[in-house]
Amino acid sequence: MAQTAHRTIRNCLVWTAAAAAVGAGALLPSLLTQRPLQLWSWLVIIATWGAALVLLLRAWGASASLSMGLERLRSAVQNLVADRRAVLPETLPADTPGEILALMGSLEAYQGQVTRERYGPDRRLVAVLGSLFSGIVVITEQGQVSLLNAAARQLLGEERARVGTSVFASLDRESVLAAVARARRAGRGVEAVFQRLDGIELQGRISALPDDEGAVLVFPPIELDRHRPGVEFDLELHDVPPEVEPLHLGIRLEDLPAVIVDTETTGLDAAKDRVVSLGAVCAHGPRMFRSRMIDSLVNPGVPIPALSTTFHGITEDMVAGAGNWAEVWADLERLARNRVLVGHNVAFDLTIMRAECERHGQPWEPPVFIDTLRLATLLNPNLKDFELETLAGIYQVDLHGRHTALGDAMVTAELFFRMIPRLQQQGFATLGDLLRFHCTEAVDVIAKQKAAGWITSQPEHLRPRDGR
Repeated sequence: MAQTAHRTIRNCLVWTAAAAAVGAGALLPSLLTQRPLQLWSWLVIIATWGAALVLLLRAWGASASLSMGLERLRSAVQNLVADRRAVLPETLPADTPGEILALMGSLEAYQGQVTRERYGPDRRLVAVLGSLFSGIVVITEQGQVSLLNAAARQLLGEERARVGTSVFASLDRESVLAAVARARRAGRGVEAVFQRLDGIELQGRISALPDDEGAVLVFPPIELDRHRPGVEFDLELHDVPPEVEPLHLGIRLEDLPAVIVDTETTGLDAAKDRVVSLGAVCAHGPRMFRSRMIDSLVNPGVPIPALSTTFHGITEDMVAGAGNWAEVWADLERLARNRVLVGHNVAFDLTIMRAECERHGQPWEPPVFIDTLRLATLLNPNLKDFELETLAGIYQVDLHGRHTALGDAMVTAELFFRMIPRLQQQGFATLGDLLRFHCTEAVDVIAKQKAAGWITSQPEHLRPRDGR
């Protein structure tokens, strides 16, 4: 085990006191007799007090390492509180004190135990379903795949059938929806024929899940190229956010209804450029609901500059068959009703969305919004770079799907979740507390956003007291 900081500090302070006492002892006779110091006394005093200074500096360094280690530990605990999917840092600096390593190890063991208890029954389910030769697929109400085994993946296509993707990437939408409706009316499982997108018909059976939570598709046993037991699943895709009431300043942060949003555009001029992709995911407090999200390409009606394509990878061919802004905006309006819009530098996204609404004759009502860029400047005042990648590293957020609208929205969501306990620790308990902090303290960011002509004000009925 690495040397513990508290032991280093204690030993250094004890030896500092001893060295200082020896030096004082060499000086004392001269002070009492008023005689000049002899050479040996000077040497003793210089050596002992020099050693005391070195020991004090070492104790200071150990104290600084302990302080930094405690901050890393506190950050890790806050991340776990905010997001149960969070992971502990894989590596720590070489000078991390032993007690911090021990505490991090205990925290890792605890997290492992909780994870095993949470997913223990699921592992048994995986063993059972994975041993079947029948294809099994579970889908959500919106058609997202939440579970499938190896047989189902081979039937539906290895590349198209994945957890989190839409089953309609493999099967004809109408054939699936019609089968779900029949099973729901019958109140039991029914035989069905599913049309694969390549024209092949698949015989199967479908049962509707209770409370309109989706359906289970079962296909007859097939002979696989080789038997590969295993099941992919994420049954949390069936979870839906609670019903929400109109926003008010007294909503507590742990119950805050939000939609985290991001756009990809033809450029950075919010007044003139167009949206080419919109990503959004619903959240309630520090929990994401991937059953309620938007991942849509948008036909901007204008050419996409090559420079913009190098950033987000979206070409004119990709958006040729996509809907226009009015169609995508209708989906976002439904998702965002009575919810706060959250984004990183979201003032830009709001401004370009307002311009798109005006361009397409859609009504625009100013939303309540929270900017994680503003929060970052307030929570991390000594930081120089507030890019999403930098903040993801500091808050230990896994970067995935960067420079796609949905990917950036989901990274921003996890960043916001990990900010919530830090905000609560500083006394911000409600939406009203957060808006006053968010709208009055981040003066440099707000000034730059205003200078760019972006939206910076909250709706009038939910503005902080100073009216911003």
